[in-house]
Amino acid sequence: MVEGELPASTDVHVIARFIQTVQNGMSILARDGASRTELEDVAEVAMLGWEARTGD
Repeated sequence: MVEGELPASTDVHVIARFIQTVQNGMSILARDGASRTELEDVAEVAMLGWEARTGD
């Protein structure tokens, strides 16, 4: 596996749904007035989920 590639066992549909869900939720938060810091905090936690799923 080349650095930056996802492992072959990665379920890309689950990853895509995860990203879509986070993006939609952050969009709603932003619309409702969340601060940049609040949105960055959400992104940071979401990346923990990404790392746990992909090993990156």
